[in-house]
Amino acid sequence: MLSLHVPLLVGAAAVAAGLLLYSRRTRVPKTVVITGGCGNLGIKLATHLLGLGYQVILLEHPKYIFLERVPKGATVVPADLELVGAWTHVLRGADTLVHFSAVNPYPNANWAESAGSMSHTFNVFLAAARMGVRRVLFASSNHVMGGYKDLADVKTVSPRSPPMVGTLLRDLSDRAKSGDAVAYAAAKLAGEQLARALAATTGGATTFIALRIGWCQPGVNLPSTLNPAGTPPQFQNAVSGGGSAPAASDQAVDENWFKNMWLSNGDFLRCFTAAIGARVPPGELLLLNAMSNNSGMKWSIAETEAALGVQVQDNSRA
Repeated sequence: MLSLHVPLLVGAAAVAAGLLLYSRRTRVPKTVVITGGCGNLGIKLATHLLGLGYQVILLEHPKYIFLERVPKGATVVPADLELVGAWTHVLRGADTLVHFSAVNPYPNANWAESAGSMSHTFNVFLAAARMGVRRVLFASSNHVMGGYKDLADVKTVSPRSPPMVGTLLRDLSDRAKSGDAVAYAAAKLAGEQLARALAATTGGATTFIALRIGWCQPGVNLPSTLNPAGTPPQFQNAVSGGGSAPAASDQAVDENWFKNMWLSNGDFLRCFTAAIGARVPPGELLLLNAMSNNSGMKWSIAETEAALGVQVQDNSRA
């Protein structure tokens, strides 16, 4: 299989962090495999981990490999994760798998795309367990719990709250657009449940953490660039026949919900880096929310900070 490689560069800071990253016996840097590695989250995490001295392998569909975006030191392996193929060999000897890949990474995914994303997750998780990867990190989504947006009587959404897949979007413009993210969220929930089932069967050889991540925009990801509707254009679907603008009260609910699920670049990196080494209860899936410390949000992050040993530091309202 073709792989594209840029030599690994390790600076003084990475060497200083060596005790965290190297086995005392082998002195070999740990390998992290990232699916969807050329996407927004994949590139951010890969760049950060390379700076800490990890070896990083990016699995990406050939259509979405953009070498100009790949950080120096990362290895890129073309892979169609809807199919079980030669890409599985990169998991042999890997310490951690981080799974971001989806057929459509936006919440307007249709059911065919959702089914394809489920295939990505199932193939990758089963291969990781078969190859003995120590830790699997799954980028689940806030949309698994999106139904809580419109429940005014629910004040806290914790990892223990029952799933409510999908997030109703009421567009703020005159042109009627909508979205509900149900198909997209169903693929994430299916991934969580497979991780839960596999965790109970691997005898602790492969452990699973699912982080229900909030809204982490491409690039610098500032609170000032959050769309008041709470969604990128890719989430919006035109509705035939037009429609009326939502009520002001509905607009306020939507704006608060989406702005309060912001996940800053710094908090994203803190959570995922800590999750690589976090303790996972034997035979269980560690399921956590991953949002910044946004004032007034329903999301509970106490479990996240306790389990990962980190503090999320940023606030979309500050």
